[in-house]
Amino acid sequence: MKFNILKLVFFIFLFNACKDIEQDKKTIKKPNIIWINADDLGRELACYGNPDIKTPNIDKLAQQGTLYTNAYANAPICSSSRSSQITGMYPTTINSLDHRTINMTTLPDGIKPITEYFKEAGYFIANGSGKDYLRKGGKKDYNFVPSIKYDGKDWSERAEGQPFFAQVQIKYPHRVFEHHKENPINHETVTLPGCYPDHPLLKADWALYLESVQKCDDIVGWVMQRLEDEGLADNTAVFFFGDHGRPHLRDKQFLYEGGLQIPLIVRLPKQVNSGKTDNRLVSLVDVAATSLNLVGIESKHRLHGKVFIGDRQETRDYVFGFRQRAGDADDAIRSITDGKYKLIWNQMPEKPWMQLSSYKRSEYPAFTVYRVLHKNGQLQAPYNQFMADSRPEFEFYDLDNDPNEFNNLVDDENYKDHFKRLKDVLQTNLKNYDKNQILESEETIQKGKNGSQNYFKKKMKKLGLPEAPSDEELLVYWNKTLLGKE
Repeated sequence: MKFNILKLVFFIFLFNACKDIEQDKKTIKKPNIIWINADDLGRELACYGNPDIKTPNIDKLAQQGTLYTNAYANAPICSSSRSSQITGMYPTTINSLDHRTINMTTLPDGIKPITEYFKEAGYFIANGSGKDYLRKGGKKDYNFVPSIKYDGKDWSERAEGQPFFAQVQIKYPHRVFEHHKENPINHETVTLPGCYPDHPLLKADWALYLESVQKCDDIVGWVMQRLEDEGLADNTAVFFFGDHGRPHLRDKQFLYEGGLQIPLIVRLPKQVNSGKTDNRLVSLVDVAATSLNLVGIESKHRLHGKVFIGDRQETRDYVFGFRQRAGDADDAIRSITDGKYKLIWNQMPEKPWMQLSSYKRSEYPAFTVYRVLHKNGQLQAPYNQFMADSRPEFEFYDLDNDPNEFNNLVDDENYKDHFKRLKDVLQTNLKNYDKNQILESEETIQKGKNGSQNYFKKKMKKLGLPEAPSDEELLVYWNKTLLGKE
Protein backbone atom coordinates (compact mmCIF):
# COMPACT_ATOMS: atom_id res chain seq x y z
CA MET A 1 0.00 0.00 0.00
CA LYS A 2 2.79 2.38 0.99
CA PHE A 3 4.58 1.60 -2.29
CA ASN A 4 1.47 2.47 -4.36
CA ILE A 5 1.07 5.83 -2.56
CA LEU A 6 4.72 6.67 -3.27
CA LYS A 7 4.23 5.73 -6.92
CA LEU A 8 1.15 7.95 -7.13
CA VAL A 9 3.02 10.91 -5.57
CA PHE A 10 5.89 10.41 -8.01
CA PHE A 11 3.60 10.37 -11.07
CA ILE A 12 1.77 13.49 -9.86
CA PHE A 13 5.14 15.23 -9.45
CA LEU A 14 6.26 14.09 -12.91
CA PHE A 15 2.98 15.23 -14.50
CA ASN A 16 3.23 18.70 -12.94
CA ALA A 17 6.89 19.00 -13.94
CA CYS A 18 6.03 18.19 -17.56
CA LYS A 19 3.24 20.79 -17.46
CA ASP A 20 5.70 23.38 -16.15
CA ILE A 21 8.18 22.55 -18.92
CA GLU A 22 5.46 22.92 -21.57
CA GLN A 23 4.38 26.21 -20.04
CA ASP A 24 7.97 27.45 -20.07
CA LYS A 25 8.27 26.53 -23.77
CA LYS A 26 5.20 28.60 -24.53
CA THR A 27 6.47 31.64 -22.64
CA ILE A 28 9.98 31.62 -24.16
CA LYS A 29 10.07 34.28 -26.87
CA LYS A 30 11.64 33.39 -30.18
CA PRO A 31 14.16 36.09 -31.16
CA ASN A 32 13.26 38.48 -33.96
CA ILE A 33 15.63 39.03 -36.89
CA ILE A 34 16.04 42.34 -38.74
CA TRP A 35 18.18 42.88 -41.83
CA ILE A 36 18.93 46.56 -42.46
CA ASN A 37 20.06 46.53 -46.07
CA ALA A 38 21.60 49.73 -47.48
CA ASP A 39 21.71 50.11 -51.27
CA ASP A 40 25.24 50.45 -52.72
CA LEU A 41 27.02 51.03 -49.40
CA GLY A 42 30.76 50.53 -49.08
CA ARG A 43 32.76 50.82 -45.87
CA GLU A 44 32.78 54.62 -45.92
CA LEU A 45 31.63 55.03 -42.31
CA ALA A 46 33.20 56.72 -39.31
CA CYS A 47 33.32 53.41 -37.39
CA TYR A 48 35.33 51.94 -40.29
CA GLY A 49 37.82 54.80 -40.06
CA ASN A 50 36.59 57.34 -42.62
CA PRO A 51 37.41 60.81 -41.21
CA ASP A 52 35.26 62.81 -43.65
CA ILE A 53 31.85 61.52 -42.59
CA LYS A 54 29.50 61.63 -39.59
CA THR A 55 27.60 58.38 -38.95
CA PRO A 56 26.71 58.50 -35.23
CA ASN A 57 23.85 56.00 -35.41
CA ILE A 58 25.80 53.31 -37.26
CA ASP A 59 28.76 53.98 -34.97
CA LYS A 60 26.49 53.42 -31.97
CA LEU A 61 25.24 50.17 -33.47
CA ALA A 62 28.87 49.06 -33.84
CA GLN A 63 29.51 49.93 -30.18
CA GLN A 64 26.56 47.77 -29.18
CA GLY A 65 27.43 44.85 -31.46
CA THR A 66 30.24 43.37 -33.53
CA LEU A 67 31.86 45.15 -36.48
CA TYR A 68 33.20 42.82 -39.17
CA THR A 69 36.24 44.21 -40.95
CA ASN A 70 36.47 41.64 -43.75
CA ALA A 71 32.91 41.24 -45.01
CA TYR A 72 32.20 41.00 -48.74
CA ALA A 73 29.23 40.77 -51.08
CA ASN A 74 29.48 37.95 -53.59
CA ALA A 75 28.07 40.00 -56.48
CA PRO A 76 28.75 43.71 -57.15
CA ILE A 77 25.24 44.65 -58.24
CA CYS A 78 21.90 44.66 -56.46
CA SER A 79 19.66 42.03 -58.08
CA SER A 80 22.33 39.32 -58.16
CA SER A 81 23.43 40.06 -54.62
CA ARG A 82 19.90 40.24 -53.20
CA SER A 83 18.92 36.97 -54.90
CA SER A 84 21.91 35.36 -53.23
CA GLN A 85 21.22 36.94 -49.83
CA ILE A 86 17.64 35.71 -49.57
CA THR A 87 18.48 32.14 -50.57
CA GLY A 88 21.89 31.68 -48.94
CA MET A 89 23.16 30.40 -52.32
CA TYR A 90 25.64 31.76 -54.84
CA PRO A 91 23.84 33.59 -57.70
CA THR A 92 25.10 31.29 -60.47
CA THR A 93 23.75 28.22 -58.67
CA ILE A 94 20.24 29.69 -58.76
CA ASN A 95 20.62 31.17 -62.29
CA SER A 96 20.34 34.72 -60.95
CA LEU A 97 23.63 36.35 -61.92
CA ASP A 98 22.62 38.41 -64.97
CA HIS A 99 21.41 41.72 -63.57
CA ARG A 100 17.61 41.80 -63.63
CA THR A 101 17.61 38.45 -65.41
CA ILE A 102 15.36 38.62 -68.46
CA ASN A 103 14.57 34.90 -68.71
CA MET A 104 13.96 34.12 -65.04
CA THR A 105 13.72 30.52 -63.85
CA THR A 106 12.45 28.83 -60.71
CA LEU A 107 14.89 27.93 -57.97
CA PRO A 108 16.49 24.51 -58.60
CA ASP A 109 16.84 21.34 -56.54
CA GLY A 110 14.42 22.15 -53.76
CA ILE A 111 16.17 25.44 -52.94
CA LYS A 112 13.84 28.07 -51.51
CA PRO A 113 14.13 31.56 -50.01
CA ILE A 114 14.83 31.56 -46.29
CA THR A 115 11.61 33.52 -45.82
CA GLU A 116 9.80 30.20 -46.31
CA TYR A 117 11.72 28.61 -43.45
CA PHE A 118 10.83 31.52 -41.17
CA LYS A 119 7.17 31.25 -42.17
CA GLU A 120 7.12 27.55 -41.39
CA ALA A 121 8.50 28.37 -37.92
CA GLY A 122 5.64 30.81 -37.27
CA TYR A 123 7.44 34.05 -38.08
CA PHE A 124 5.83 37.13 -39.64
CA ILE A 125 7.76 38.06 -42.81
CA ALA A 126 8.06 41.78 -43.57
CA ASN A 127 9.83 43.82 -46.24
CA GLY A 128 9.68 47.59 -45.90
CA SER A 129 11.33 50.68 -47.33
CA GLY A 130 12.97 52.50 -44.43
CA LYS A 131 10.82 55.26 -42.94
CA ASP A 132 8.56 55.02 -46.00
CA TYR A 133 7.35 51.52 -45.07
CA LEU A 134 3.69 52.53 -44.60
CA ARG A 135 3.46 53.75 -48.20
CA LYS A 136 5.40 51.09 -50.07
CA GLY A 137 7.18 47.80 -49.59
CA GLY A 138 10.92 47.41 -49.65
CA LYS A 139 13.15 46.72 -52.62
CA LYS A 140 13.20 43.08 -53.72
CA ASP A 141 14.97 42.86 -57.08
CA TYR A 142 15.17 39.07 -57.10
CA ASN A 143 16.18 37.28 -60.31
CA PHE A 144 13.99 34.19 -59.91
CA VAL A 145 10.31 33.24 -60.02
CA PRO A 146 7.84 33.11 -58.42
CA SER A 147 8.19 36.31 -56.40
CA ILE A 148 8.38 36.05 -52.61
CA LYS A 149 5.05 36.59 -50.85
CA TYR A 150 5.69 38.79 -47.83
CA ASP A 151 3.16 38.96 -44.99
CA GLY A 152 3.42 42.75 -44.84
CA LYS A 153 5.62 45.82 -45.08
CA ASP A 154 6.40 46.20 -41.39
CA TRP A 155 6.58 44.12 -38.21
CA SER A 156 3.83 46.29 -36.69
CA GLU A 157 1.34 44.37 -38.87
CA ARG A 158 2.01 41.02 -37.15
CA ALA A 159 -0.20 39.28 -34.61
CA GLU A 160 0.43 40.17 -30.96
CA GLY A 161 3.53 38.40 -29.68
CA GLN A 162 4.37 36.86 -33.08
CA PRO A 163 8.12 36.75 -33.83
CA PHE A 164 9.23 38.42 -37.05
CA PHE A 165 11.88 38.36 -39.75
CA ALA A 166 11.97 41.86 -41.24
CA GLN A 167 14.02 43.41 -44.00
CA VAL A 168 14.39 47.18 -43.80
CA GLN A 169 15.56 48.43 -47.19
CA ILE A 170 17.36 51.79 -47.25
CA LYS A 171 17.65 53.42 -50.69
CA TYR A 172 20.75 55.42 -49.70
CA PRO A 173 23.47 55.85 -50.85
CA HIS A 174 22.31 54.61 -54.28
CA ARG A 175 22.51 57.23 -57.01
CA VAL A 176 21.12 59.82 -57.58
CA PHE A 177 22.99 61.14 -54.51
CA GLU A 178 21.29 63.60 -52.16
CA HIS A 179 22.64 66.41 -50.00
CA HIS A 180 22.60 66.05 -46.22
CA LYS A 181 21.44 69.48 -45.07
CA GLU A 182 22.55 69.15 -41.45
CA ASN A 183 26.06 67.88 -42.23
CA PRO A 184 27.24 69.08 -45.66
CA ILE A 185 30.66 67.84 -46.77
CA ASN A 186 33.21 70.11 -48.43
CA HIS A 187 34.32 68.41 -51.64
CA GLU A 188 37.59 70.32 -51.66
CA THR A 189 38.79 68.63 -48.47
CA VAL A 190 37.59 65.04 -48.92
CA THR A 191 40.06 62.25 -49.50
CA LEU A 192 39.36 60.12 -52.56
CA PRO A 193 40.14 56.39 -52.52
CA GLY A 194 43.59 55.73 -53.93
CA CYS A 195 42.18 54.00 -57.01
CA TYR A 196 40.96 57.36 -58.39
CA PRO A 197 42.84 60.42 -59.67
CA ASP A 198 42.58 63.65 -57.70
CA HIS A 199 40.06 65.47 -59.91
CA PRO A 200 37.58 68.17 -58.75
CA LEU A 201 34.54 66.49 -60.37
CA LEU A 202 35.39 63.15 -58.79
CA LYS A 203 35.84 64.80 -55.40
CA ALA A 204 32.51 66.62 -55.69
CA ASP A 205 30.80 63.36 -56.64
CA TRP A 206 32.52 61.57 -53.74
CA ALA A 207 31.41 64.22 -51.25
CA LEU A 208 27.80 63.79 -52.41
CA TYR A 209 28.14 60.04 -51.97
CA LEU A 210 29.28 60.56 -48.37
CA GLU A 211 26.35 62.89 -47.72
CA SER A 212 24.00 60.18 -49.01
CA VAL A 213 25.65 57.73 -46.63
CA GLN A 214 24.81 60.15 -43.83
CA LYS A 215 21.15 60.04 -44.91
CA CYS A 216 21.38 56.25 -44.59
CA ASP A 217 22.70 56.75 -41.06
CA ASP A 218 19.66 58.86 -40.16
CA ILE A 219 17.33 56.00 -41.07
CA VAL A 220 19.41 53.46 -39.14
CA GLY A 221 18.99 55.68 -36.07
CA TRP A 222 15.23 55.78 -36.61
CA VAL A 223 15.01 51.97 -36.88
CA MET A 224 17.05 51.39 -33.74
CA GLN A 225 15.04 53.95 -31.76
CA ARG A 226 11.82 52.21 -32.83
CA LEU A 227 13.10 48.94 -31.40
CA GLU A 228 13.84 50.66 -28.08
CA ASP A 229 10.53 52.50 -27.95
CA GLU A 230 8.55 49.33 -28.74
CA GLY A 231 10.41 47.20 -26.18
CA LEU A 232 11.85 44.92 -28.87
CA ALA A 233 15.56 45.68 -28.63
CA ASP A 234 16.40 42.97 -26.10
CA ASN A 235 14.84 40.21 -28.19
CA THR A 236 15.92 41.25 -31.70
CA ALA A 237 19.09 40.40 -33.62
CA VAL A 238 20.02 43.22 -36.01
CA PHE A 239 22.18 42.71 -39.12
CA PHE A 240 23.30 45.89 -40.86
CA PHE A 241 25.07 45.67 -44.24
CA GLY A 242 25.37 47.08 -47.75
CA ASP A 243 23.93 44.96 -50.55
CA HIS A 244 27.28 45.34 -52.37
CA GLY A 245 30.12 47.85 -52.66
CA ARG A 246 30.10 51.55 -53.40
CA PRO A 247 28.53 53.07 -56.56
CA HIS A 248 31.61 54.40 -58.30
CA LEU A 249 33.32 53.79 -61.63
CA ARG A 250 35.80 51.03 -60.81
CA ASP A 251 33.71 49.61 -57.97
CA LYS A 252 30.06 48.69 -58.58
CA GLN A 253 29.75 46.00 -61.30
CA PHE A 254 33.42 45.02 -60.87
CA LEU A 255 35.07 42.47 -58.62
CA TYR A 256 37.70 44.80 -57.25
CA GLU A 257 37.64 45.50 -53.54
CA GLY A 258 35.49 48.63 -53.92
CA GLY A 259 32.75 46.63 -55.67
CA LEU A 260 32.61 43.81 -53.12
CA GLN A 261 33.69 45.28 -49.78
CA ILE A 262 30.74 45.97 -47.50
CA PRO A 263 30.19 47.03 -43.92
CA LEU A 264 28.66 44.34 -41.70
CA ILE A 265 27.58 45.01 -38.12
CA VAL A 266 25.61 42.55 -36.01
CA ARG A 267 23.92 43.37 -32.72
CA LEU A 268 22.57 40.34 -30.88
CA PRO A 269 19.69 40.46 -28.37
CA LYS A 270 20.66 42.07 -25.04
CA GLN A 271 23.85 43.34 -26.70
CA VAL A 272 25.82 40.24 -25.73
CA ASN A 273 28.55 41.05 -28.25
CA SER A 274 29.02 44.74 -27.41
CA GLY A 275 31.84 46.72 -28.96
CA LYS A 276 33.74 43.87 -30.59
CA THR A 277 35.68 43.83 -33.84
CA ASP A 278 35.92 40.61 -35.84
CA ASN A 279 38.55 40.23 -38.57
CA ARG A 280 37.36 36.91 -40.01
CA LEU A 281 36.41 36.58 -43.67
CA VAL A 282 32.63 36.77 -44.04
CA SER A 283 30.59 36.60 -47.24
CA LEU A 284 27.16 38.20 -47.52
CA VAL A 285 25.81 34.76 -48.45
CA ASP A 286 26.60 33.79 -44.82
CA VAL A 287 23.98 36.12 -43.33
CA ALA A 288 21.11 33.79 -44.30
CA ALA A 289 22.70 30.70 -42.75
CA THR A 290 23.59 32.62 -39.60
CA SER A 291 20.12 34.14 -39.23
CA LEU A 292 18.47 30.72 -39.45
CA ASN A 293 20.92 29.27 -36.96
CA LEU A 294 20.30 32.03 -34.42
CA VAL A 295 16.63 31.03 -34.15
CA GLY A 296 17.22 27.28 -34.38
CA ILE A 297 15.86 26.71 -37.89
CA GLU A 298 17.42 24.02 -40.10
CA SER A 299 17.30 24.46 -43.87
CA LYS A 300 16.32 21.37 -45.84
CA HIS A 301 19.11 21.89 -48.36
CA ARG A 302 22.80 22.64 -47.97
CA LEU A 303 23.41 26.38 -48.02
CA HIS A 304 26.51 27.94 -49.54
CA GLY A 305 26.52 30.38 -46.64
CA LYS A 306 28.46 29.53 -43.48
CA VAL A 307 27.35 30.20 -39.91
CA PHE A 308 29.61 32.86 -38.38
CA ILE A 309 27.75 33.43 -35.07
CA GLY A 310 26.39 30.98 -32.53
CA ASP A 311 26.91 27.39 -31.47
CA ARG A 312 28.08 25.88 -34.77
CA GLN A 313 30.39 28.43 -36.33
CA GLU A 314 32.16 27.45 -39.54
CA THR A 315 35.47 28.74 -40.84
CA ARG A 316 35.54 30.54 -44.16
CA ASP A 317 38.88 30.37 -45.95
CA TYR A 318 37.81 32.10 -49.16
CA VAL A 319 35.29 34.60 -50.47
CA PHE A 320 34.03 34.23 -54.05
CA GLY A 321 32.80 36.98 -56.40
CA PHE A 322 30.53 36.69 -59.46
CA ARG A 323 29.61 39.08 -62.30
CA GLN A 324 27.72 38.59 -65.58
CA ARG A 325 25.69 40.95 -67.82
CA ALA A 326 24.72 44.27 -66.23
CA GLY A 327 22.43 46.26 -68.52
CA ASP A 328 24.21 46.65 -71.85
CA ALA A 329 27.61 45.73 -70.42
CA ASP A 330 27.87 42.02 -71.20
CA ASP A 331 30.63 40.33 -69.19
CA ALA A 332 31.70 37.24 -67.25
CA ILE A 333 34.04 37.66 -64.27
CA ARG A 334 34.79 35.46 -61.26
CA SER A 335 37.03 36.14 -58.27
CA ILE A 336 38.43 34.61 -55.11
CA THR A 337 40.27 36.07 -52.13
CA ASP A 338 41.71 34.65 -48.95
CA GLY A 339 41.87 38.14 -47.45
CA LYS A 340 45.50 38.66 -48.40
CA TYR A 341 45.63 37.70 -52.07
CA LYS A 342 43.02 38.29 -54.75
CA LEU A 343 42.51 36.51 -58.07
CA ILE A 344 40.16 37.85 -60.75
CA TRP A 345 39.29 35.68 -63.75
CA ASN A 346 38.13 37.72 -66.74
CA GLN A 347 36.33 35.09 -68.80
CA MET A 348 35.71 37.61 -71.60
CA PRO A 349 39.12 39.34 -71.68
CA GLU A 350 38.42 40.85 -75.11
CA LYS A 351 35.95 43.21 -73.42
CA PRO A 352 37.47 46.50 -72.20
CA TRP A 353 36.90 47.70 -68.64
CA MET A 354 35.29 50.81 -70.10
CA GLN A 355 32.91 49.05 -72.49
CA LEU A 356 29.67 51.00 -72.82
CA SER A 357 27.51 50.95 -69.70
CA SER A 358 24.62 53.27 -70.49
CA TYR A 359 23.68 53.38 -66.81
CA LYS A 360 27.15 54.45 -65.74
CA ARG A 361 27.51 56.94 -68.57
CA SER A 362 24.27 58.63 -67.53
CA GLU A 363 24.84 58.58 -63.75
CA TYR A 364 28.61 58.53 -63.10
CA PRO A 365 30.59 61.70 -63.85
CA ALA A 366 33.79 59.65 -63.61
CA PHE A 367 32.79 57.69 -66.73
CA THR A 368 32.86 60.94 -68.73
CA VAL A 369 35.90 62.38 -66.96
CA TYR A 370 38.00 59.31 -67.74
CA ARG A 371 36.99 59.32 -71.40
CA VAL A 372 37.71 63.01 -71.91
CA LEU A 373 41.04 62.92 -70.05
CA HIS A 374 42.09 59.83 -72.00
CA LYS A 375 41.21 61.44 -75.36
CA ASN A 376 43.34 64.42 -74.41
CA GLY A 377 46.27 62.32 -73.16
CA GLN A 378 45.76 63.62 -69.62
CA LEU A 379 44.80 60.46 -67.73
CA GLN A 380 48.02 59.48 -66.01
CA ALA A 381 49.30 56.10 -64.86
CA PRO A 382 48.17 53.99 -63.10
CA TYR A 383 44.61 55.24 -63.71
CA ASN A 384 44.96 55.00 -67.49
CA GLN A 385 45.18 51.18 -67.19
CA PHE A 386 41.39 51.21 -66.99
CA MET A 387 41.16 52.57 -70.56
CA ALA A 388 42.90 49.59 -72.21
CA ASP A 389 41.17 47.98 -75.20
CA SER A 390 41.22 44.55 -73.52
CA ARG A 391 41.95 42.91 -70.20
CA PRO A 392 44.27 40.13 -69.07
CA GLU A 393 42.52 36.81 -68.53
CA PHE A 394 43.77 36.72 -64.93
CA GLU A 395 44.57 39.47 -62.47
CA PHE A 396 46.38 38.65 -59.25
CA TYR A 397 46.92 41.15 -56.43
CA ASP A 398 48.71 41.30 -53.09
CA LEU A 399 46.06 43.24 -51.16
CA ASP A 400 48.33 44.10 -48.24
CA ASN A 401 50.85 45.85 -50.47
CA ASP A 402 48.51 46.92 -53.27
CA PRO A 403 45.02 47.59 -51.84
CA ASN A 404 44.04 49.57 -54.96
CA GLU A 405 44.71 46.55 -57.19
CA PHE A 406 46.92 48.19 -59.80
CA ASN A 407 49.95 45.85 -59.89
CA ASN A 408 48.99 42.57 -61.59
CA LEU A 409 51.34 39.87 -60.27
CA VAL A 410 50.26 37.01 -62.54
CA ASP A 411 53.73 36.73 -64.10
CA ASP A 412 55.70 37.39 -60.92
CA GLU A 413 57.65 34.26 -59.94
CA ASN A 414 57.54 35.26 -56.27
CA TYR A 415 53.76 34.80 -56.27
CA LYS A 416 53.32 31.80 -58.58
CA ASP A 417 52.42 29.37 -55.75
CA HIS A 418 49.75 31.69 -54.33
CA PHE A 419 48.38 32.36 -57.82
CA LYS A 420 48.16 28.63 -58.59
CA ARG A 421 46.52 27.88 -55.24
CA LEU A 422 43.75 30.46 -55.69
CA LYS A 423 43.26 29.55 -59.34
CA ASP A 424 42.87 25.86 -58.51
CA VAL A 425 40.42 26.52 -55.67
CA LEU A 426 38.37 28.94 -57.79
CA GLN A 427 38.13 26.74 -60.87
CA THR A 428 37.43 23.59 -58.86
CA ASN A 429 34.57 25.24 -56.98
CA LEU A 430 33.11 26.88 -60.08
CA LYS A 431 32.46 23.43 -61.56
CA ASN A 432 29.78 23.14 -58.88
CA TYR A 433 28.76 26.77 -58.37
CA ASP A 434 28.30 27.60 -62.07
CA LYS A 435 26.62 24.39 -63.21
CA ASN A 436 23.03 25.71 -63.00
CA GLN A 437 23.75 28.95 -64.81
CA ILE A 438 21.90 29.32 -68.11
CA LEU A 439 23.88 31.54 -70.45
CA GLU A 440 21.86 34.20 -72.24
CA SER A 441 21.35 34.00 -76.00
CA GLU A 442 22.51 36.82 -78.28
CA GLU A 443 18.86 37.82 -78.67
CA THR A 444 18.40 38.10 -74.90
CA ILE A 445 21.62 40.07 -74.50
CA GLN A 446 20.41 42.47 -77.20
CA LYS A 447 17.16 42.98 -75.26
CA GLY A 448 19.24 43.98 -72.25
CA LYS A 449 21.25 46.40 -74.38
CA ASN A 450 18.14 47.93 -75.92
CA GLY A 451 16.59 48.47 -72.51
CA SER A 452 19.70 50.19 -71.15
CA GLN A 453 20.11 52.42 -74.18
CA ASN A 454 16.47 53.49 -74.02
CA TYR A 455 17.03 54.35 -70.35
CA PHE A 456 20.00 56.50 -71.39
CA LYS A 457 17.96 58.42 -73.97
CA LYS A 458 15.17 59.13 -71.48
CA LYS A 459 17.70 60.24 -68.88
CA MET A 460 19.39 62.63 -71.31
CA LYS A 461 16.01 64.14 -72.24
CA LYS A 462 15.24 64.62 -68.56
CA LEU A 463 18.58 66.41 -68.11
CA GLY A 464 17.92 68.67 -71.10
CA LEU A 465 20.68 67.07 -73.18
CA PRO A 466 20.68 65.53 -76.69
CA GLU A 467 19.73 61.84 -76.98
CA ALA A 468 23.32 61.02 -77.91
CA PRO A 469 25.49 63.70 -76.29
CA SER A 470 29.23 63.84 -76.80
CA ASP A 471 31.52 63.30 -73.83
CA GLU A 472 32.34 67.00 -73.96
CA GLU A 473 28.66 67.95 -73.69
CA LEU A 474 28.24 65.61 -70.72
CA LEU A 475 31.34 67.09 -69.10
CA VAL A 476 29.83 70.58 -69.37
CA TYR A 477 26.68 69.26 -67.66
CA TRP A 478 28.63 67.67 -64.79
CA ASN A 479 30.79 70.76 -64.28
CA LYS A 480 27.69 72.91 -64.02
CA THR A 481 25.77 70.47 -61.79
CA LEU A 482 28.51 69.52 -59.34
CA LEU A 483 30.85 72.50 -59.41
CA GLY A 484 28.60 75.36 -60.54
CA LYS A 485 30.83 76.06 -63.54
CA GLU A 486 29.40 77.19 -66.87
